[in-house]
Amino acid sequence: MASWQDEELEAISKAPNLYISIPNSDGTWHRPAWIWIAQAGDDLFCRGYSGTKAKWYQSAKREGKGHISVGGVEKDVFFEFPTDKETNDAVDEGYKSKYGGSSYLKPMISQRAREATVRLIPVD
Repeated sequence: MASWQDEELEAISKAPNLYISIPNSDGTWHRPAWIWIAQAGDDLFCRGYSGTKAKWYQSAKREGKGHISVGGVEKDVFFEFPTDKETNDAVDEGYKSKYGGSSYLKPMISQRAREATVRLIPVD
């Protein structure tokens, strides 16, 4: 599995959000969605604010790959969908660290959002 480069992680950690694009079933690209990003260890994650009902999340599940733009980093990514408590707890901490003062934090660490956790794996 590919890893994020240190300079990518540093640039991404400073960016408040990312844009994620996912291919449609016909091969065209969906309009980029604006979402939050959090780091846990050396991995990057995002979540659906609307949980698994988020359209971008449903597309991510279907397609398994996409493209992100964040902090000057443009990267094709694969998606994994972790459901284990340990990973989700670590992602919660990443969100708390990055977005601690936001009124949107509570929904992003709710059970609904935890069910829509996506690990972003860089394509090399």
